Amino acid sequence: MFTKTEIFNDIVQIMRTDYSGAFEKKNVNKPENYRITDGMTDRAFIETVQSYLLDFADGHLSFDAKDAVIPNRGFRVRRFEDALYVTEATEETRLRRGDVIVEVDGMTIEAAGQLWAKILEDTVHERQFWNVALRSATELVVQREEESFRLPLATYEHASYEPSYTAEKLNDETLYMKLTDFAQEKPILDLLEQQKDALDHVDNLIVDVRVNNGGNDMFYFPLLDYIFDQPTSFKSLFKEDEVMYTNYTERNCRLWINELNEYLEQELDEETKKWAHGEMALFEKSAGKGMVAVTEEEDYPIHGRLTPQNVYVLTDVACGSSGDTFVNNVKKSPKVTVVGRATMGIVDFCNVVTQDYGAYEFVYSVSKMHEKYYTNATGVTPHVHIPWTPEHLERDVDLEYVLNLTKEHKEERGNAHVARASTPH
Repeated sequence: MFTKTEIFNDIVQIMRTDYSGAFEKKNVNKPENYRITDGMTDRAFIETVQSYLLDFADGHLSFDAKDAVIPNRGFRVRRFEDALYVTEATEETRLRRGDVIVEVDGMTIEAAGQLWAKILEDTVHERQFWNVALRSATELVVQREEESFRLPLATYEHASYEPSYTAEKLNDETLYMKLTDFAQEKPILDLLEQQKDALDHVDNLIVDVRVNNGGNDMFYFPLLDYIFDQPTSFKSLFKEDEVMYTNYTERNCRLWINELNEYLEQELDEETKKWAHGEMALFEKSAGKGMVAVTEEEDYPIHGRLTPQNVYVLTDVACGSSGDTFVNNVKKSPKVTVVGRATMGIVDFCNVVTQDYGAYEFVYSVSKMHEKYYTNATGVTPHVHIPWTPEHLERDVDLEYVLNLTKEHKEERGNAHVARASTPH
């Protein structure tokens, strides 16, 4: 059984010695600004530790009670200018999609944004985490058409997360694929097998990762065969100095091996099992070495295919971790156009492990990218940025933009074909 002060002191020690960003973030590591006592309430303890971790501006850091029930307000919002717009209302039946929130606890949205700046984590309105901030709010002022009303906030039971790995043909030339995480290998492999005929024949593939909760990079590798147009190696996608570093402390090696053992409980293909066992052997051998540049012995061959000719990737701020790396890597294919808004940006410090404290758990990263290639401040930016506006609540603006692009490309090919046919030989 750990006391609250023992837990906090150990987390501080991790952030100084085990955390992969310990050196880069040493100037913001100020535990002396936070007071922890064994007699404080569980909620005050959790919120204080979380506030300490927010100073590091790293979305992979998290601390909570294992049995914590995160307040579910039953709806989600997004900021546009100086208002919050309800993007979905699930359990909260008093709200509707499109309702406009103009006050929170008696404050304007601008004033609330200043008060909760640390929790919101970004100054760009469309990237702010208002759904997190509203967990501590009590009352809203809502506008609906000409009506205005006060809404005392309620708390609802959380609906369980159901991942989505789906595909549908939007027309004869276009396949739309939605992937809400890369946490499981088999469903992605099954989806690619089910859609093999379509992938072999369509001109356009749209991959929607606007909401993607990450997972394991290796689990999206099979999709790269359709995203790149020719055979290449995964290693060749990176510059010589675009390397990863891992902090091989005794603790990190023990915890990462625990993570790999959990992966091995899934239904995996033989190559992935081989990778996991190789990683375990490497971490067992490297324990105690500290920060070391990772030399990738294994490579992944990307076979590449001419079809689909065009690949469009839809992105947004709710795409993070392995979702970040997916978007960053596919941008290197000449077939790809990324459309939407920048990803979450939480991969500068990666390979997360969990330190167990009995009733609590702390998640942090043991690896990091070369600082020259950091993206956490901005996320992975799209080729075409479509700002989020309330118009997105009425129609899928991003998807419509991509479908218009596919029509333009089809017309260009048709015109080129006519021009070639009419050229005298």
